[in-house]
Amino acid sequence: MVKKKSVKLNNNIKYNLDQKDIIAAIEEARKELQACRDYFELVNEPVLIDYAIYKEAAAKARYIYLLAEAKKLNIRVDGFNIYTVEENVD
Repeated sequence: MVKKKSVKLNNNIKYNLDQKDIIAAIEEARKELQACRDYFELVNEPVLIDYAIYKEAAAKARYIYLLAEAKKLNIRVDGFNIYTVEENVD
């Protein structure tokens, strides 16, 4: 099993409540997406494979939606790092 990374926030930034909520939702969506992928690797039955595919597609759609919402709140996700747009990222 691969060790999962969690989102790294810049401690110098004061995030507002909406930003904190979306960041938490993004991290949860990443975990859900990884769980779907792990499940897909475990199943052998055709019906369960189909279920895993649909479940991953739904998780991916949620993740993409959350990224779009984060963008509206001036949050940028870069790998496992999250920044506000105003922050200078090197």
